[in-house]
Amino acid sequence: MNTETGKKRGNLIAWIERLVSDAGDGEEARHRKAQVVIAAILVMPAGLLWGILYFVFGERKAAAIPWSYSVFTFLDLLLLLRLRRYTVFRRAQQLLLLALPFSLQIALGGFVGSSLVILWAFLAVLMALLFGSGREAVGWFAAFAVAILAAAWLEPALAVGNRLPHGLVLLFFILNVVAVSSVAFVVLYSFVTDRRKLRQLEIAYVNQEMMLHQSEKLATLGTLAAGVAHELNNPAAAARRASEQLRSAMARLEDAHIRLTEVDITRQGRDALRAMEQPSREGTTTAAKLDPLARSDAEAAVEDWLEQHGVADVWEVAPALVDQGLDPPALSALARVVHGEALAVGVTWLASAFRAHALLREIGDSSTRVSEIVTALKGYTHLGQAPVQSVDLHEGIDNTLVILRHRLADGIAVHREYGVDMPKLQAYGGELNQVWTNLLGNAVDALDGKGEITIRTRRDGDWAVIEIEDNGPGIPADIAPRIFDPFFTTKAPGKGTGLGLSISHSIVKQKHGGELRMESRPGCTRFTVRLPITRENAALPPDRP
Repeated sequence: MNTETGKKRGNLIAWIERLVSDAGDGEEARHRKAQVVIAAILVMPAGLLWGILYFVFGERKAAAIPWSYSVFTFLDLLLLLRLRRYTVFRRAQQLLLLALPFSLQIALGGFVGSSLVILWAFLAVLMALLFGSGREAVGWFAAFAVAILAAAWLEPALAVGNRLPHGLVLLFFILNVVAVSSVAFVVLYSFVTDRRKLRQLEIAYVNQEMMLHQSEKLATLGTLAAGVAHELNNPAAAARRASEQLRSAMARLEDAHIRLTEVDITRQGRDALRAMEQPSREGTTTAAKLDPLARSDAEAAVEDWLEQHGVADVWEVAPALVDQGLDPPALSALARVVHGEALAVGVTWLASAFRAHALLREIGDSSTRVSEIVTALKGYTHLGQAPVQSVDLHEGIDNTLVILRHRLADGIAVHREYGVDMPKLQAYGGELNQVWTNLLGNAVDALDGKGEITIRTRRDGDWAVIEIEDNGPGIPADIAPRIFDPFFTTKAPGKGTGLGLSISHSIVKQKHGGELRMESRPGCTRFTVRLPITRENAALPPDRP
């Protein structure tokens, strides 16, 4: 039985909430509006009972006032059912609460004779404070104060001549004070309790958002760590391989050098060998750009020439000579100034020197690449710097591209169109690099290994504008409004968390006071980031048509 009664009460409250709620009302707003309507319904019988007591004790004129309140409230409820305009209903109730207690106090002869009934008018102020604007609440409080002053001014001219017994007047006095105070306490207690619950929910939401943010950071960090490890592994392995090969290459070069000092060679021949070796020493000699078939033919021709001139190990010497760009005519020119055994030793020395220099260059290039990745990684994470700092946008984007290089397939071209007038920003550098990582990573995924990414930057007054555009298939119009929603993703399960764009939007808008928006059509998807150059402009996004 109690369960059935509770269910009916819950259904009634739910029906009232549907009756008074407007589009966009939250749960708290619907609850508050329902409270006002229920309070009005409960006050109607109280007004009738109050009037009956006045009538029984001979105050018939005064009895008409609480009765009229009940009648007007009933009519107000009918209008609410008919028009579904809650604001009109509320303001009518506030007017009744202000006017009728004032009238009843005058009819009963002032503060004492009316048992301080004018206190009920304060509920109009409380209602305006809780459900109206601040200016509206101030206006109703001013009206309440005027009513109190008017009642006080009129009281000396009105004797306390009602026929109510002293005990009843005292009882009403107590009831008025206690009832109004109780209603105010219940309403404010409920309001404060709901606010606390809302605050707890907000704190829980913020904590959850921070956890999700950290989770996305860790996921991004894991992906980047794998990519950086892959990027570092290639040059590191190349340097190690080259250093191992360099040992034998240096041994062959030393042996060839000793043999070269033992043979009979003219000064002119030494100068010719030194001139041919100089480009490889300086790193200006590059391997000939030959396809495999042409290279095979070139090596075969050099091998034949070497065999004709008595050079040993032609299968090792010929490839190095071809890599230097030396062919039979160039070698024949050398043979005109270097003769006999000196020619064979000199050619072997040329090949050994080129191989040693090439391996040294490979080690140097690999070390430079490792240093470049480490430098980019340090700049990407902004290690050892304050959260808010002077940030070079171009440097941050370039560092992000270095970190993401392992994901940029050979079929993806990146074009950078940087504005020359872009100043440094006061911003959270590490957070912005996470934005670039998410936007560029999504562009790479959209291209599926083939296409173009264009990065543009420009200054627009006190704002920096960054555009990241790809020529992929685009984002369908039906899902475009949801791309910044948490956990929404178009990627296959396991390939995306659905948090990247949501977090990027939060970083740009909430943390920097900027704007992140997207435009998409087949062949062009563009994300535009607008950031304030100085922190003073963070809360003032520019007006645009």
